[in-house]
Amino acid sequence: MIELINTAVQTVPVGQSVVYNTVAVRSGVERHRPGSAFVTLPPPGRYLVTFSGNIAVPTGETVGEISLGITQDGEVLGGSLMRVTPAAVEEYFNVSTQHYVDTYCNCCVNVGVLNTSDIPILVDNPNITVVRVCG
Repeated sequence: MIELINTAVQTVPVGQSVVYNTVAVRSGVERHRPGSAFVTLPPPGRYLVTFSGNIAVPTGETVGEISLGITQDGEVLGGSLMRVTPAAVEEYFNVSTQHYVDTYCNCCVNVGVLNTSDIPILVDNPNITVVRVCG
């Protein structure tokens, strides 16, 4: 099991991933390099990946729908998209999702959370937890 957080508000550019600067809890084989956006899951196994955080439109951007999605090796997982439509800039909404990710023999998997919006977004208090449930 690993739990990652970021202790500062970050602006995540379009097509980039949320970065984590602190390992809050670590008790398993999952790997993370501080300052990286990804968790590496060694094989074989099934992992439950959970994300939560607060997102907003930054000052200077046009208000509209913003979104994040959990990625597996850079591809957004179907059903993981977290979408909100703030009414004003810097109006935060909490988003969360969780998904199972499988790894197979001789193949590590990298998971992260990608900004799938058309504009940069603010992300505050992001938390990603990965728990190996079997394997």
